[in-house]
Amino acid sequence: MDYLYNKVVNYKYYFNETKDDTIHNSMNNPSMKKNTSSQNKSLLPFLSILVLFTVLSLLNYPIMETLERHSFDDGTYSHAFLIPFIVLYLFFELSRSGKLLFREKLSTVSILLVLSSAFLLFITSDAQISIGYWLAILALATSSLILLFNFSWIIIFPVAFMAFIFPFWGLLTPYLQNLSVIAVTYIMSFTGIPTFVEAEFVTIPAGVFEIADGCSGLRYFIVSIAISSLYVFLYIKSLKRAALFITVAIIGALVTNWIRITALIMIGEYTNMESGLMEDHNTFGWYIYIPFMVLLFAWGNKLIDTDIFQNNNNVTPSTKPKLVVVLTLLAIMVISSTTMKSFLNNTQNNETTNIVQMTGIFPTVYFYSSVDQKTLDNNGSSYKTFNFDGSNLDGKPSYYANEMLPKDHLRIRSEITKGWNINYTKSHQGTGVILFKYELDEVTYTSLGALKIARIKKALANINDTKLHWVYLACESDCNNELNNFIETHN
Repeated sequence: MDYLYNKVVNYKYYFNETKDDTIHNSMNNPSMKKNTSSQNKSLLPFLSILVLFTVLSLLNYPIMETLERHSFDDGTYSHAFLIPFIVLYLFFELSRSGKLLFREKLSTVSILLVLSSAFLLFITSDAQISIGYWLAILALATSSLILLFNFSWIIIFPVAFMAFIFPFWGLLTPYLQNLSVIAVTYIMSFTGIPTFVEAEFVTIPAGVFEIADGCSGLRYFIVSIAISSLYVFLYIKSLKRAALFITVAIIGALVTNWIRITALIMIGEYTNMESGLMEDHNTFGWYIYIPFMVLLFAWGNKLIDTDIFQNNNNVTPSTKPKLVVVLTLLAIMVISSTTMKSFLNNTQNNETTNIVQMTGIFPTVYFYSSVDQKTLDNNGSSYKTFNFDGSNLDGKPSYYANEMLPKDHLRIRSEITKGWNINYTKSHQGTGVILFKYELDEVTYTSLGALKIARIKKALANINDTKLHWVYLACESDCNNELNNFIETHN
């Protein structure tokens, strides 16, 4: 018992003496105070980035609206909700580990990068080029960080990772869809099930499957690139290992989708198309994809050769950003702001807005500012002009969801004649002709590509009011008389 008592007393004496010495040393040692202060200040770069992104988002609210509309509200981009949190976490850890250092003075190269990005944003937003202003806002965010902090490749990845929010990945859909058709056709040749493939339709004895846009595998493709690139950034330094890991992730995503489609076709055949998976098969794909990802990262753990957040004690973060850098950056962002531009456009165009209820037969058109319409005869023929004032970035004739043919109309043939796109159609109402063309600054176009180029050329002059001319002609048989009479009258 005496032995235990002595041990406790000695331990208490040692603990109190050590504690008192530590407090005494910290009070008399300025370097320890400085070290504690540096740890607190190391979070200032993260807070600065948080403010920067907030200001950039507010100054470009119309672009944020398009992201909300096309990314966060789309099943293919359901991962978009996670991206901002991942980006902020990366910057938080980089800041905490002392890897983000404020610039001591302005950099000519970084100023030129910010100016170029801001100019690109101004032009593409004024011309309403969706992919253009999405890339431009991403470039402006990246160049702003390069202007604010000393350049390092590690600050590029987190902001570039935000590219997975933007919906321009849909451009890959038709290519991935075609690839899926080829792969599934090949795999089905080994199943013994009679299969006939035409375009994206797969016919088996039990019924017909369509390998539609949603079956392209785009969602697995995006998720694989996002997760694998993040893993590489965090843990893999070797370029060869990184390329191998990302390649395997992409191939695995594609193969997973092909297996999913093939399995659904086989289930449809063996259940005579009565399985519940025939109606809702999205979740089924994740049950196949998730085990692949588990195996992928189990293998990836063997490739680890670095830790990006490893603290470097020799690095002392700069105390605060320089005022001249902040003011320069803020001025450039304000000048290129799409929020300011949208506000000015709304102020100028409020008096001219004249939205009316459409009558008769009409196309599917979104976000137009007003529509003018007139009746051409007693048979239902009409001429409608949709006006777009440029105040809404999605308010344009080239909006992807605009459909020139009404839903119940079937196109028989189409041609371009005397400045009009002409479509001969059939519906329950009979035969008809649908004509349409686009207008910008009193010049008409039949091609959306030509219209986009014209919008870019007119952007510097702030001319972005566009029109869609749409005509429906009801006719008895070949429609030639009605069409010729209209063109002679209106050309």
